[in-house]
Amino acid sequence: MPQKPDIQLAIFAQAVDAVGGQRVMARYMGLSEKDVRDFLSGDVPLDRNALRSASQGLIKQADMCRRLERKLSPAFVENMTEKQLEGLTLPDGRPENHRQS
Repeated sequence: MPQKPDIQLAIFAQAVDAVGGQRVMARYMGLSEKDVRDFLSGDVPLDRNALRSASQGLIKQADMCRRLERKLSPAFVENMTEKQLEGLTLPDGRPENHRQS
C-alpha cells in the first residue's frame, strides 16, 4: 500500500531533525533552506528526487556517525588515554597496561 503524504512528511521531518536541522538537510539535498522549509510546511510536495537526496543525506550522516563511533568507543583500547586504561585488566586477569607482546 502506498505511503500517505502526511506520514511521509512526518518521516521527512524526523529525517531533517536526525541530520541536524534544515540547513544540514538542505546542504545534503543540494537545495536552499527555503526549499526544505517549503517541503516541511507542505507548501511543496515531496517528489522522488527530494526523497532520494534526503535518503542519501541520511546515509552520509550515518556513515559519518559510524566512523566517529569507531574512533571514540572504549571497546577499542586504542581509543582510550593512558589514564582511562589504568586499572583495566585482560580476560586472564593481567593488567591491560602491562600486556606482554
